[in-house]
Amino acid sequence: MALKDKVATALLSDPGRVRGNNEDAVAEDEEIGLLVLADGMGGYNAGEIASGIAVTTVLDVVKRSWPSLRRGEVDAHSGYSSEAMLLKSALENAHATIHQVAQTQPQCAGMGTTIVVALLHDDRLAIAYVGDSRLYRLRNGTLEQLTRDHSLLEELVARGHYSREDATRLVRKNIVTRALGVENEVQVDLIEDTIEVGDLVLLCSDGLTDMVGDDTIRLTLERYTANLETAARRLVELANDAGGRDNISVVLARADASFARGRRWYERLMEWF
Repeated sequence: MALKDKVATALLSDPGRVRGNNEDAVAEDEEIGLLVLADGMGGYNAGEIASGIAVTTVLDVVKRSWPSLRRGEVDAHSGYSSEAMLLKSALENAHATIHQVAQTQPQCAGMGTTIVVALLHDDRLAIAYVGDSRLYRLRNGTLEQLTRDHSLLEELVARGHYSREDATRLVRKNIVTRALGVENEVQVDLIEDTIEVGDLVLLCSDGLTDMVGDDTIRLTLERYTANLETAARRLVELANDAGGRDNISVVLARADASFARGRRWYERLMEWF
């Protein structure tokens, strides 16, 4: 079976109740197991341009490099798999393109986008992200946020300036400290973890998480695990019912069967130690 026969997916993006346009973008490549979500920012529809460039570039870079990629190998310098390093390269390419357009097109000045990308491979999950778009994993009834927001709130909590409770009350949630296209350079964070049969992965923009709490997200995913289209639709409805102050995007993936390829990734990794 192809990977698309082992992983079920659903993608949905909605402008919300307040915004006149949708600056989010979502996409997938079913054959590769690639999921992409970007949340753009900038005036005069520039955010929509930034997120569109990001998604298109990531899809193009990964798809073009995939046939020649030495899959399952571990990068000796970073310790990450070749798949994760490919995602990093794709995001860096997207950043460079967005930054160049922002510098040369006055109507796009200052534009940028957050992004979260996931690649399902060899019963593994490779994640690359910049900004505060998130990735969660639901496993055996437990919802875990695998990414950590690149936001002012998170930085102040990490440095001990505020408790999380105080920061949530006093600091604006939507001030991001990293985004594609804004600065000359960008730092991409990578995460790798396992995927088990039955796991459900959620990529989402802050238009969902600012409106809907984690407990409600978990209960919704548990209720509609068997029907991802309904789950995505219900999450968007909940965000809109709570005010829909921003664009709302969700990408869901459910592992229905193992997709290990030969020796597992972590067995190869152990050879380096």
